[in-house]
Amino acid sequence: MTAPSRVRGDGALAWQVLRQVDDYVEAWDGHAAATAACALEPGPFPILVQSECDIGAARFELLAWEDPSGPGPPFWRQEWMPEALLNPDAPPLAAIPDEGGTVDGLRLLSGDLVVRIGCGGASVQVRVRDAPRFPDDGGLSVMLDFGLRMSRTMRRMIDFWSAAGLSGPRSGWDREGMSARIV
Repeated sequence: MTAPSRVRGDGALAWQVLRQVDDYVEAWDGHAAATAACALEPGPFPILVQSECDIGAARFELLAWEDPSGPGPPFWRQEWMPEALLNPDAPPLAAIPDEGGTVDGLRLLSGDLVVRIGCGGASVQVRVRDAPRFPDDGGLSVMLDFGLRMSRTMRRMIDFWSAAGLSGPRSGWDREGMSARIV
């Protein structure tokens, strides 16, 4: 199997492999045949609503089913995700697509919201606990535990990748100049 040239990072590579695993494709086919279209929550970017049938995707380390014929990436189940809070003073996340990135969300059954921010084939997820409806002009404050009860302010996409423990997407774009719209 030859991975496409746009694959970047462990999550992107994992998705390339998972979408070719027969067990996953068969499980997806069964899920797709048994369920209606995914519900969307109103918001400034696409927000899928997790359903009871999505719980079965956990055996593949996913928070929700993702069509293996689609570009992905899926919402990965992770032991740890950076925590975020809605922040009305932060630049709006809805502007990220204007800067060449992507943003979408998954409303979990628990009421938490997982926000995924991507660039190229790489993405990073943050969790907003007990999140209300995401405001059209909403931004996030991402909180990281450094053992000192301090948070780090991030304004550039490269800061966000770094905080998530990733080196960031590698492309012809100016990585330092791309604003993440996160404070």
